[in-house]
Amino acid sequence: MNEKMVESAEPRGTTRARGPGARPRVPFDLTVWGLGAASLLLVASVLIFLVAADYGPATQGAGWEAFLSALDQELKRPVTRTVSVLALGGAVLWGASEISLFVLGRRGPARSGDFGPLVSGELREVLTEIRERIIELVKEPEGSAPLILDELLRGALKAEASDIHLSPAGGEAHVTYRVHGTLYSMATVPAAIQQALTIRIKVLSQLETYGRRPQDGRLRHVIDGVPLEARVSALPADTGERIVLRLVRGTRKVPQLAELGLPEVASARLAEILTKPEGILFVSGPVGSGKTTTLYSALGHIKDSRGATTAIVSIEDPIELKLPFLTQIQVNPKVGMGFAQVLRSVLRQDPNVLMIGEVRDQETAEIALQAGLTGHLILTTIHVESAAGTFARLLDMHVAPFVAASATLGCLSQRLVRTLCTHCREPERPTGLLADRLSRLGVELEGVTFYEARGCAYCDGQGYSGRTPIAELLVMDAELRKLVVDKRSTDEIAAAYKQGGGETLLDAGVALARSGVTSLREVVRVVG
Repeated sequence: MNEKMVESAEPRGTTRARGPGARPRVPFDLTVWGLGAASLLLVASVLIFLVAADYGPATQGAGWEAFLSALDQELKRPVTRTVSVLALGGAVLWGASEISLFVLGRRGPARSGDFGPLVSGELREVLTEIRERIIELVKEPEGSAPLILDELLRGALKAEASDIHLSPAGGEAHVTYRVHGTLYSMATVPAAIQQALTIRIKVLSQLETYGRRPQDGRLRHVIDGVPLEARVSALPADTGERIVLRLVRGTRKVPQLAELGLPEVASARLAEILTKPEGILFVSGPVGSGKTTTLYSALGHIKDSRGATTAIVSIEDPIELKLPFLTQIQVNPKVGMGFAQVLRSVLRQDPNVLMIGEVRDQETAEIALQAGLTGHLILTTIHVESAAGTFARLLDMHVAPFVAASATLGCLSQRLVRTLCTHCREPERPTGLLADRLSRLGVELEGVTFYEARGCAYCDGQGYSGRTPIAELLVMDAELRKLVVDKRSTDEIAAAYKQGGGETLLDAGVALARSGVTSLREVVRVVG
């Protein structure tokens, strides 16, 4: 997850004019609309006329932003003959040099390596700079592999990428970054450099450089004086090895529990669970949904509320963020330090609170649940699709139903949904397949105004700006415990949770859509 689960919705890509009489600069490229040369000239003229007539030659700050918003609306309407004539007159008065801001700023026809119009102006600039540097290094002799890798790592830090992919295909390899969940192509390198990069990465990760078999390691390196760590996965492919580096950032700030952005009811119930002296809390969600951030925030809340009287230990794989108020232990199965082995040892060291990175197997699950019954508060993650599905997963691990029901305090399932850009969202009633799907899910569509994404200069055409969490928190009670002990189905447990007033992921998502924070289409995409 990102540093904060609620990301900034600050408009990006605008360049403000400065000083008296300063002229505005256009923060986007008109050529992304796919217009011909004549149409581009006409549109540019319309823009110049609008600026001259409505905002004046000294357009600055909010005025320029308002102009962009008005422009985006105007471009969706037919250009009348009157506006065209006036626009051309305005263009002459404004000065032909200004047209170059719109038309002559293009870089030529789009290529497969270009980043496209949906990338923010700032990120586009960063990625382009990195890409050009890498391409220059690729042209140098084969001994440049260390320099290329350093540049890839340096660029990944600058672009805030979470992953670097080196994917072989057709005698070469494609280098890509994953930034905020989206892959961006950075360069294509020949087979010789691909092989040299693979060896360099393996050496730094202490992996075997000979032979071809799946390997996992941890790269530790220093870039411009900054320590950097990455999880490395190497997998043999037809024309080389596919390498993926997952960057581990250890300098983030842990948000307060109230800053996570969880629904109000879920946040209050979670805080109540964290006051308990014993039991286990399961957190679930797909990769990148913020599970670890939630656990770290929960540990911080416990520390703040209980003070120095509580001993807190975490068992992680890997340690994603170094926290000063607890003891963190990195598992290492190669030397006999798997989750279960470390957990047994830690329980002999008198901890009050334990965070376990993940419950993956029967042994770890049984030890964790028993610890939750014997005076320890346990926080952990588990891979399931819903809060109610936690118990089916535990039973699949052959955990005794009575133990699972007795030790569990609650099950939190969370997702991240994109938030609509408030500058361009449009009211839209769901129709067609989306409406049918929502109707089957029991979502009431009458009498409510919902919004959909459109796209503007503020959000770089995406229609969304930032993300926020939705969550469901199943808090155990006598009825739910009986259902678990009786081995009732996930659907029956979910129905009992719902009948008891519990809010599901769908409920939380629809509530956000009703308030205009996100769209129903986004909720369905995320919740499924």
